[in-house]
Amino acid sequence: MGSIIENIAVLQRNVFTLTPLIVSFYRNMKPREKNVLLAYFVFPLVLNNEFKAKIKTFTINSNISRITKDKDIMAGFEDRFYFYYDMTNKCLQYAINCKWIKIKDDLSVSVENTDCRLSDPGLNDSFGLTSKLYKIFDKDVVNTYYAFGIKGL
Repeated sequence: MGSIIENIAVLQRNVFTLTPLIVSFYRNMKPREKNVLLAYFVFPLVLNNEFKAKIKTFTINSNISRITKDKDIMAGFEDRFYFYYDMTNKCLQYAINCKWIKIKDDLSVSVENTDCRLSDPGLNDSFGLTSKLYKIFDKDVVNTYYAFGIKGL
């Protein structure tokens, strides 16, 4: 029985279904130094049910501290961050190979091709969130990692 559940998880959460979330995140974000490191926050946030439920109460002026002070969202965040680490790397590489994004020498990400479509309709809510998520990452990358309590990659 356990292998059936594991196989369903692999079908639902794989590189091909999750990469459009990364591309959507960077689509509206202006390239800035080291913003590739912000990709590691996408999956732990938008695939978390607590975050999805509470993001509806956020306003345009909301910032990172609104998230980091919420105990429900931050419960287990570090574990989720490292859980999705390898998947984020694979999705970034797949997006580069498909020429959807380009990572420059200063580690800034620019979207080269917006023809990256979501293949899993179950991720529509997450897809919508990622296209707006860039707004809360207004601090530099180091301060963002510090705010979330992540000590290193």
